[in-house]
Amino acid sequence: MKTPLIGARHGGMAVLIALCTLATACARAVAPTVAQTNAVAPSPLAISADARLLEMVDQRRMDTALVDVLLADTNAVLRARTALAVGQARIRLRYPRLRQLLLDGDTAIAANAAFALGIARDFESVSALARAVSGAPDAVAREAAWSLGEMGEMGRQVILQSLGEGMAAPLRDSPIALRAPAVRAAMVLATVKLRNAPMAVVTPWLADSSPDVVRAAAYVVARLRAPAGVRAVMAVANHGDEEVRQSVARALARSAAGDSLGARARELLRNLLRDNSERVRVNAVQSAATYGVALADDLQPLWRDPARNVRVTLAEGWAAVAATNRDRWQRAWEADTMLAVRRLLLQQARRGALPLFAQVEAEWARRSDWRYRLAALGSNERGAPVDSGLARTLVDDPDKRVRREAGLRLGLRDTTLTAVNAGPRNPAPVPRALEAYEQLVRRYWRGADATPRAYVETEQGIITLELFGADAPLVVEAFTRLARTGKYRNTTFHRVVPNFVVQDGDIAAGDGAPEPPFTLRESWTRRRHVRGCLGLATAGPDTGGSQYYLCHSTQPHLDGGYTVFGRVVDGFDVMDRLVQGDRMVEVRVP
Repeated sequence: MKTPLIGARHGGMAVLIALCTLATACARAVAPTVAQTNAVAPSPLAISADARLLEMVDQRRMDTALVDVLLADTNAVLRARTALAVGQARIRLRYPRLRQLLLDGDTAIAANAAFALGIARDFESVSALARAVSGAPDAVAREAAWSLGEMGEMGRQVILQSLGEGMAAPLRDSPIALRAPAVRAAMVLATVKLRNAPMAVVTPWLADSSPDVVRAAAYVVARLRAPAGVRAVMAVANHGDEEVRQSVARALARSAAGDSLGARARELLRNLLRDNSERVRVNAVQSAATYGVALADDLQPLWRDPARNVRVTLAEGWAAVAATNRDRWQRAWEADTMLAVRRLLLQQARRGALPLFAQVEAEWARRSDWRYRLAALGSNERGAPVDSGLARTLVDDPDKRVRREAGLRLGLRDTTLTAVNAGPRNPAPVPRALEAYEQLVRRYWRGADATPRAYVETEQGIITLELFGADAPLVVEAFTRLARTGKYRNTTFHRVVPNFVVQDGDIAAGDGAPEPPFTLRESWTRRRHVRGCLGLATAGPDTGGSQYYLCHSTQPHLDGGYTVFGRVVDGFDVMDRLVQGDRMVEVRVP
């Protein structure tokens, strides 16, 4: 028989408080320290308290009584989770309590409180966060700096003052000059969220002694493509840190360098096109293409680049580089037979009405590989002209994805697409029984399965993932369940943006099956979007499902907006080789 649920949905608040108080007493009796929590089996009531916290976050319920009891618990791990939950569930009535927790003696609790105030965007916390940046331990100060950035213009004054606005020597005299590199870097990154980016405040930090700080300053300039920062970022074009050079390469686009710095930018790009890092070369190709024919001779050799995504990037910008030079187009076509490249070249040639590559679509339509037949229809350029005869030929294709696209091209009603979009998918997470949350707690919070492994087998090799069950149990549970039930099989990496993300998990795959009949909320944590992170792809707040992504490189602008629920531990080279359209064989979770 199931235990009756109590609390906001099932009766007396007094009963809820009594239960949580009893759970706290049990925790004090058996687990007065974090170390003992891991060594002694938790009581059923402690499990129940954890489960109610997880339920509160999942259902976004403002259960202040539960929060108050758990924040008074002696278990520091539980208090830290509760502090984070206040921000995740947007419990405004307890934001003042989070400000108090910025001074907690446990660094994890204080850091979670600082991060929670950021995801909650509690503007009344700006002053408290400013004090934390100045005097709190490094881990807390770093999260406080990040949260000030999330406040946007409300945090501008504190951010600029902290970075030494108006000072002749901010790296020596500013309030954060003596803080740890992680704190200085976080404060520099906070400026990316401000309107009218303060380049005069950011660029001095390009001379910082720490690569972390230089990386942050270069990222801000590159992310905003701020003309005012281009001259300064050129000075670190040969920096030893690869991510600094990535940002420099990105910042040197013609739109940012303009005419006055164009010649110097092109000179630096010529060097960056030969960088040892393929990720630097990807960004350099993107920027070099903005100069059109001026760098055509420097870009042409990259058709032989060993990195597949460098060549894909080159194909994406080739129309601007080759213009109407038929010889350059033909040499590019002959140099690379990869479908991902040729599809892009063909699209651009057709868009520009260039008399090139005759009969290619007809030849692709006869290929045994469905991806070629789909590409023959120009599937990545909806609305583009298409040979209706070709579409009529493929409307009865053996592959459902090809049939669907051919039908769309002919203006036919797509019942498959309707089934996918109208499937039984809930707009919000469905309430679960408390027992379901208790199982998650036992597995990920109180058990030995906090970091399970997953293996993504692709046509390029295997990627090994470590999943963050303790940080995002709801997302990890869904991911592992889909893998174990065979849903992650025979899909394609439908979105690959070179030096940004690799995305998979479209398990509908155009075959009429609905998306997973559940919706996942964001599980924001202090995990950052670093190279190799595994994230939950969404189409807006709390719209997660089966799709996931891997980051090629650090992407700070995604932090706090998407859920990081794992990381690559092996197979980085495989991840880097993947291009759009590559096959994902299956995801295995032992």
